[in-house]
Amino acid sequence: MKIFIICPDKWTPKEIAPFCSVFDDGYAKKLIKHLTNESSVCTGCGDECVNCRKDYHLNFSEDIVGIHKLPAELLYYIDDPEKYLPAKFPPHNILLAINIHEDILLSLPKMAKEAGAKGIIIPVEHPDWLTRWGRNKLRQICANLRIDCAFPKPFCSLEKSEGHPRINKFIDHFRIGKPEIEIKAKDNVIKKVKVIKSAPCGATYFVAHKLIGKSLDENIDGIVAKYWHSYPCIASMKMDPELGDTILHKGGYIHYDIVHEALKNSVNI
Repeated sequence: MKIFIICPDKWTPKEIAPFCSVFDDGYAKKLIKHLTNESSVCTGCGDECVNCRKDYHLNFSEDIVGIHKLPAELLYYIDDPEKYLPAKFPPHNILLAINIHEDILLSLPKMAKEAGAKGIIIPVEHPDWLTRWGRNKLRQICANLRIDCAFPKPFCSLEKSEGHPRINKFIDHFRIGKPEIEIKAKDNVIKKVKVIKSAPCGATYFVAHKLIGKSLDENIDGIVAKYWHSYPCIASMKMDPELGDTILHKGGYIHYDIVHEALKNSVNI
């Protein structure tokens, strides 16, 4: 499974040029660090780090065929979006487009298809990343090209679906999307937590590790909230009209739900 990533470059704070928007690279950096298992992806435990990720074989560097970075500052409207893209994309199966100017986004499916892609994933970690019009237009373009598409809001809400079988393979291969964990307990204490799938930023591994040793009688939601926030989750706190809440809160609710589901199905050892 080969992926090609398009994301913003780092932005150096300065006065923004007239009629321009800035595209932040924070989420893309976090995702790439998780997929390449960089040690700096999680620093939550500080000097007490026990490298809880080590047994999961999370380095997918060889599956990333390229990372194309766009200027972090772009005009509101772009007449020639292709000038910001390579002439050809490297061969790949799935394209990940993270916080991309919408005019450029509309050019991606055709170029991805030409490179052999079977699907495109456009995560939405901020309400401004993709409009409803843009999403519907992209869905139409992808349908015409017969490639899968998904627009998870946030990325940790991505689930398998009959509507995108090739993206289902992506979820299985990289073990990311909507998180899933297994819990084993003894004498009312959580002894083991196994991550089956993680949030794409990697937060689920940190939360899972911090559940170990906690009593089943404790305020589990409080524990999840503390460590999911401090990882940290970097989704937007701006109100999203479609969700009726913030995208960051939705990411939190997802982690509450998957922990409660794992507790309900926990195994005593």
